[in-house]
Amino acid sequence: MKIKPTHVLVPTLGAAIAIAAASVDFWDTSKASILTALSVIGAGVLVRLARGLPFTNIDQFQVDEARRISAAIKQSIRALRVLILVILFTMVSLVLAKGLAVAASAQWPSASHAFQFGISGLIGLLLSYILVRVTAVIEGDVGLVDLQAEFFVRAVERKQADRFDKAQSRSTTTPVENPKDYGKIIQ
Repeated sequence: MKIKPTHVLVPTLGAAIAIAAASVDFWDTSKASILTALSVIGAGVLVRLARGLPFTNIDQFQVDEARRISAAIKQSIRALRVLILVILFTMVSLVLAKGLAVAASAQWPSASHAFQFGISGLIGLLLSYILVRVTAVIEGDVGLVDLQAEFFVRAVERKQADRFDKAQSRSTTTPVENPKDYGKIIQ
């Protein structure tokens, strides 16, 4: 997967907005609904990971097509692995955010605001990153389906061409021949 400027910009912007607008108390209050949404996204990722290589008939592919499809699927699976790890880390961060903020405030009262800003920024960064990654995974899967469709059409074209060639070679009818003097000028 290519890293696009939006893959860096959106999470950075999400962290900045979270630092400015969301407190640790906000994240603690919103924790249940965010964890539910992350669970649904994570379940979708796990289902997608379980799909594996979605081909059973290898006869339809040429070697270069099989290599391209395999490379695309490997790239997609690796991206999904990173996404599921970030989702799990974000879930743990949401659960521990309030407790870490309280413990840090008790230990270092003068740095209480800095810890709260840091925790809030981290959660904003992670949630924004998940949004970007989910979008990238969807885009990658659409590209994979386009590639699969292209190769499917090629395979059908090859199979039809083979059938036509076999039918032509088995044909017992003699080709039409022109009469001996056909096309000869009569005058």
